[in-house]
Amino acid sequence: MSRTQNKPRPYWHVDAKWFSGICLLFLASFTFLIYILWKVSARPTGTTLLTTLLASSFSYQNGGLDADGDIKVMRAFIDASPNGEWQPNPGLQITVHAEDIEGMMPREVRMWFFRQIAEPLYDEGAQGLVGIVTDPEMQKGMQESVRPLGFVSAEMHGRLWNVLVVSGVVSLAFLVLLIFFSYRFGRIGSPGGVIFLAAVPGLLFWGALRGWLDRAAQNPPASEQEAIKLYTQLAVDVLPIIVQKALQVYTILFLIALGLIVIALIGTVFMRERKLRQEAVEGGEATPPGEAGEGTGTE
Repeated sequence: MSRTQNKPRPYWHVDAKWFSGICLLFLASFTFLIYILWKVSARPTGTTLLTTLLASSFSYQNGGLDADGDIKVMRAFIDASPNGEWQPNPGLQITVHAEDIEGMMPREVRMWFFRQIAEPLYDEGAQGLVGIVTDPEMQKGMQESVRPLGFVSAEMHGRLWNVLVVSGVVSLAFLVLLIFFSYRFGRIGSPGGVIFLAAVPGLLFWGALRGWLDRAAQNPPASEQEAIKLYTQLAVDVLPIIVQKALQVYTILFLIALGLIVIALIGTVFMRERKLRQEAVEGGEATPPGEAGEGTGTE
């Protein structure tokens, strides 16, 4: 008689919870992907990505980023120069001084050189090359060739931020609905389950891609088509920058989801055990009718 009866949940709350959870799963997956692209396109990572892409493309025919043949030639010209500097391409206003590349490995020298191109390219797009390319024909050719690289730029970074804000707000709205329509510790476990389902495919995909990149780096493809070799080398040089960021994000999301699910499970078990103990205590305290006079010795 003393127990309080729990008010039953409206049946449509369950349907609303599932609807909110499914919508949130797709929205969260999209939001996480946009967030990764936004992080990768930020200036520090974006300029490194562009630098690596340019350096890998232009050094492929010379043996790759770690080949030292043309770097030795560069150092020889600098040593022979009376003022200790050399301009590798007359059409490019990029002058290499001896102190600029002192003690650097071939890969570091290439990254230093092509960063002079990548930074204005990131900040201003193809128009950023106008200030460093003096030859009109070369300027036109470079602007056409680097136009596809506009996906890594300050402008694109800003656009991704706008998409991220809209997607994040809508995802947050469905998260609030999911929590509202869930019950007890399901308000913790349901968001954890959605994040878990969104994070696991990302972990598997980017983990598999990293494994392929490691194998491709150790065993380059023995294809006769030069294009396949070139694009494979570009992938090996450039994609690890993106893969590392993506794995960091999805690993954090996976751990957060796992923590929420564990908390919800522990809380549910604790509440169930508490309820069973309470029912046992209340059942022991209740005295059935007719048993009050037994055992008193009176007749």
